[in-house]
Amino acid sequence: MVTDRKFARTLHACLFFAALGATVVGLAPPSWPWYLLLPMLAYAGVVLAIPLLRRTAPRLKIGRTGGPPLTCAIVLAITTSAVLVAFHLLARPNIAELATKLPPSLFGSVILAGVVFSLVNAAMEELVFRGLLWAIVAEEWNERIALVLTSLMFGVLHLHGYPPGPLGAVLAGLYGFALGFLRRWTGGIGLALACHVFADATVFGLLNSTSVFEL
Repeated sequence: MVTDRKFARTLHACLFFAALGATVVGLAPPSWPWYLLLPMLAYAGVVLAIPLLRRTAPRLKIGRTGGPPLTCAIVLAITTSAVLVAFHLLARPNIAELATKLPPSLFGSVILAGVVFSLVNAAMEELVFRGLLWAIVAEEWNERIALVLTSLMFGVLHLHGYPPGPLGAVLAGLYGFALGFLRRWTGGIGLALACHVFADATVFGLLNSTSVFEL
């Protein structure tokens, strides 16, 4: 039984990384929301089709949402928005390419597009990084390695996101570490997800403030 479970954990990790890698390569450059949505769907389809993988699939939890963790999450959300605004004002990055990845015309409204993007993007990234990947790595090794690995991957993923470029990747990696700390502290993804929605709403607002979107 132990051998089967260890094999299943390894298979979960290999399966998800293979789906993620194939999607990123096939969508060069990656486009939103497919670069995360497609590997999640592929992974879920295979897991549902194989009984062993269904039995050993990572279990996602909301975790604690009150007390000191909630206070920490509020401070993190406010600090993150302040850092994003400061970066935008000081670095004045070229964001024209990002506008093509998030066309509000698909939704008919900038406000609706902002709401959908903030909720969907945050949910996908948290399900992947603080959800599936965290659970797989933590069960295979431990939560400290999960914290470091998911933070590094989160930073690399954002090389083509916002904030853009190497500096943006570093900032995203630090943010991923903070979200991972919340994940470990609370035992679930609830507060990390809430913080992420707030950050993505700030990003969308900054992009919209520069009039890069066209309806």
